[in-house]
Amino acid sequence: MSQDPYPSELPSPGHKNPYDGGAYGNAGGYPPNQPGSSPYQPTGSYPSGLYQSSYQTMEGEKAAQLSLILGLVGFFVAGIILGPLAIWQARKAERLGVPATAGKVLGWIVTALYALAILSGILFFVLIIVGFGATAGFGS
Repeated sequence: MSQDPYPSELPSPGHKNPYDGGAYGNAGGYPPNQPGSSPYQPTGSYPSGLYQSSYQTMEGEKAAQLSLILGLVGFFVAGIILGPLAIWQARKAERLGVPATAGKVLGWIVTALYALAILSGILFFVLIIVGFGATAGFGS
């Protein structure tokens, strides 16, 4: 029962303080830095431009966002105008290599809904005019 359950955590015989650098021989007990490197900078290198967007990608992202905004606003105001604009911006974004499916779908939905609303309004007025014409014939 006197055996230590964690023998690997015991300091070596020459080290009495566990915080004096231990086996690495430097202050703090951390692994030594590579020659010429700072302890506060990453040692790995990343390819330049890997995470930077190109001008074309940024323009495509702008067009995709504008397409989505036009599609959403088109549900409430002037959808017959904003719907086709949303479709146009989505196509522009896709030409630039950025997917804009949401904006395109919203643009088509808004355009179709407003087109149906306009057609039903025209049909309603035609039926009213035909109805008044039919009732005018009964009075004479």
